[in-house]
Amino acid sequence: MSEPKKSASGKSEKKPAAPERGGGEAREKVVSSVIPPPRDEVLEFIKTQPYVTPYVLADKFGVRISVAKQVLRTLADGKYLRLVAGDGRMRIYEPVKEALVAVEAEAKAKKKKAK
Repeated sequence: MSEPKKSASGKSEKKPAAPERGGGEAREKVVSSVIPPPRDEVLEFIKTQPYVTPYVLADKFGVRISVAKQVLRTLADGKYLRLVAGDGRMRIYEPVKEALVAVEAEAKAKKKKAK
């Protein structure tokens, strides 16, 4: 029979026992949503911010970073945001105040029509 392997310190190594299945505490997995937040809510939030990053948006609305990146890219294409700095991993956007004011005016007009 072979002896257990010894480490550099001279002590024999033992593998830790694998936890039993079914026993012990069960961890609850939380899955972030993949559904993007409503555009109107995002625009309302962006109006109040000096800058927006995917992390800020993901944290605020509880979505994945990839979903937040997609939302910000869409809003930048729609001229609501301006890319200030960034690379492939991280982008920083600045709200375009003129475009957001126009959106606010549209929302007010819709409310008047609804009444």
